[in-house]
Amino acid sequence: MSAACALRQRFQQTGKPTMKRRNFLKQVAGATALSAMSATATGAAREERGRAAATPNLLWIWCDNLAYGDLGCYGNKRINTPVIDGLAESGARFTQYYIAHTVCSPSRAALLTGRQPFRTGIVDVLRPDSPTGIPSDEITLGDALRANGYATAAIGKWHLGDRTEYLPAQHGFDFYFGLPYSMDMLPTLLYRNNDIIEELPGDAVQNITERFVDEAISFMETNRDRPFFIYFNHTLPHPPINLPPERRSPGQTVYDDAIEHIDDQTGRLLAALDRMELAEETLVVFTSDNGPMGKYGDTAGLRGRIRDSYEGGIRVPLIARWPGKIPAGSVVDTPAISYDIFPTFVKLAGGKPPADRIYDGQDLWPVLSGKGDIKRDKPFFWVYLDKVTAMRKGNWKLHVSHRDSPLEIPELYDVKSDPYEARPLNERHPDIVKEMLEAIRNYEAGIPKVWSLQYPVRDPNKRNSGVRRE
Repeated sequence: MSAACALRQRFQQTGKPTMKRRNFLKQVAGATALSAMSATATGAAREERGRAAATPNLLWIWCDNLAYGDLGCYGNKRINTPVIDGLAESGARFTQYYIAHTVCSPSRAALLTGRQPFRTGIVDVLRPDSPTGIPSDEITLGDALRANGYATAAIGKWHLGDRTEYLPAQHGFDFYFGLPYSMDMLPTLLYRNNDIIEELPGDAVQNITERFVDEAISFMETNRDRPFFIYFNHTLPHPPINLPPERRSPGQTVYDDAIEHIDDQTGRLLAALDRMELAEETLVVFTSDNGPMGKYGDTAGLRGRIRDSYEGGIRVPLIARWPGKIPAGSVVDTPAISYDIFPTFVKLAGGKPPADRIYDGQDLWPVLSGKGDIKRDKPFFWVYLDKVTAMRKGNWKLHVSHRDSPLEIPELYDVKSDPYEARPLNERHPDIVKEMLEAIRNYEAGIPKVWSLQYPVRDPNKRNSGVRRE
C-alpha cells in the first residue's frame, strides 16, 4: 500500500519545536494538579465555576464532510436542521470559515495544533495501521487546555494515527471513546482510551452516534464542577452511512437523513448543558472538517468538493454560541481558518501558545465577541503534499494546482464578489498574479519534501483503504 508521509526536516522554517512536549507538560504539571484537586472539593468547585466568564467550557462539534450549504441557516430548504439553526440564531454564523486542508487527517492536525499540517508531518489521509501519526512533540489543544486546568475528552472519529502512541490518551486527552479512522476503513474498531472494546461489523454501527453523545453527556456530568473541553467528532455524513431504521424517512436520501440525525443528537448535547445549568458557561462550536464526499452534499453553488482547494472543498459552516458573550444572531463575514481555533481557545482558557514554534493562526475572539476585528498577519495557503495549491490574500484567491497537478495557467478570483470562482481575472490583474506567485514560491521554500512511503498493513484484519461495500 502507498501513502504520503512527510520527511519532517528539522529546521526553524517549518516551525521546529525547541521545547519537547513532555517539558511543556512538566512546566504546567503543578498548576494542573492543583486545579484538578481543587475541582474535587465542593467549595473550590463552586469558586471554579464562578470564574466561568473567563474560562468557559469548550464543546467542539465536528461533522465529517458536511458541506457549506447542508444546513437551514446556510440556505438549505430541503434538510430540516432546527437545532443547529437555533444555535446560529443564538450565536454567530461565519460565512467565510475555511478548513486548513482538503482531506481529513491533515485538517484535524491543523485544528488540534494550530499549525499548518505539513509542520506536523501529516499531509494526506492516514490509513489503517499507518506507521505515522501525530508526533509526540506536537502540543495539541488537549495538552494546552489540560495544562490550564481543563478536563479533556476526545469522542468520535480521531484519524490521527491508530497505533497506541498516536491515540488521544497520549496527546492531551483524559478520556477517549471513539473510532480511529473513517467509516470507509475496516475493521470498525471502538476504543475506550487505549483499549479496543468492540468491533462493529455491518449494522452494529447504526447507533454509534447516540453512543458518542451518551459518553459526551456522561463526561459533562462527571466534570460539571470544573472547566471541560470536549472534542466531539461525528462520523457522519461521511460515507458509507448506516443509520438506525427509525431515522430513515420515506423519499429522502440517507445523506439528508444523516444530517437530520446529527441535528437531533446535537439537541441532546445542548439539552444536557441546559439541564446541568452549564449553557451560560459553555462555548459551543459546530462545524465540519472538509467539503462533501461523493455525489451528495450541497455546496450552495460553491465550486469543488473534498480534495479540492476550490471554495466548495474548503469553505464549511461554522457556528459559535456562548450566551451573553457572543451576540445572538450575528453574522461574521471576516475570513477565518481552522488553525485560528488553537490560539482562540487557549487564550479563552487563560493560557498562551508556546513560544518555541510557529503558529499559523490568530485569535478570533474580537470577531466572535463582536467587539473588534482582526488584521491578518499572513495569507492563507492550502498545501497538498509539498506544493501549494491555492492562496488567499484579502479578497484575492489564486489557484496554481489542482490537487497534485499544476495548472497550466494560474486562476485568479475575487472570492468576495465571485465566491463561485466562475470568473477568472488573470488577464485583468497580471500584477496581482505576479505578486501572489512570488509569495507562493517563497512559502514553498519552507515546506519539507514529501516522499512516498510503502508499508505493509501489519494487522490482517485491517483493510488498506477503499469504500466499504458490505
